[in-house]
Amino acid sequence: MTEWHFWGEKQFADVYENIYIRTCMEDWFKIVKEIVKELTGFKVIIDIGCGEGHTTKQILDRLDGDYECDLLEPDKNALANGKVFLFPENNIKDCYVKTLDLFEPERKYDAVYTIHTNYYWAFNERGFVKHLDKLMDMIKSDGKVLILTLPEESDHYNIMIKQVYPRFNYSQFMIDHYKKKGYNVRVKRFEMKMYVGDILSTKKYFELKSFYRFIHNTNIYPSDTDAKKFLDKIKKFQKNDCLNFKDDLIIVSRNK
Repeated sequence: MTEWHFWGEKQFADVYENIYIRTCMEDWFKIVKEIVKELTGFKVIIDIGCGEGHTTKQILDRLDGDYECDLLEPDKNALANGKVFLFPENNIKDCYVKTLDLFEPERKYDAVYTIHTNYYWAFNERGFVKHLDKLMDMIKSDGKVLILTLPEESDHYNIMIKQVYPRFNYSQFMIDHYKKKGYNVRVKRFEMKMYVGDILSTKKYFELKSFYRFIHNTNIYPSDTDAKKFLDKIKKFQKNDCLNFKDDLIIVSRNK
């Protein structure tokens, strides 16, 4: 599992919360509502890589019915923070401080969902495929797996000046893998805009370099030269002061 650098320094607004400010929330909640729609009716679910549970709560707050949700998160501090605001209002059952690789499910689930965590599962394709198959092994015969991730066409990848994630992280790889296995696969494409107008309208580099760190998943600030290259990429792909990250919601179930 690759390292997610930002949990330890989340208190710095120039790194993590900076990204939430950039997100066009109306786009995001279309995704949240669609995930809720797919989960409705299922009683036993698990969130893989819940982090501090912000997205978890957005989903569970809108989920009707008698459900219980397990949480899997390798960062104990992130999970501890999530428990604080999830437990009072949401039906959380078991919490596991483990990676997906080391997780040994104690039961089968009606639904498994994971939100932008596939980038950290494995260093190589073989390990990544193992995780894809493990998700399917975790569900009941009539269950489903939901994976929200970025397609290759996402501006997240377009504006990178350095290759960070292997190509097997792209949504199409997962779609093709599950189809080859004979599973039923549906894909829902969403817009996911990120505001960059502040970066484009200033001659300073503070916000630019902070955004660089998020896009490239690094805790190291870029040089001025790399920052300028990054800015050129942003200018090339932005439209109306926004980048379109796009999102694919992959829904996988067994054919009946």
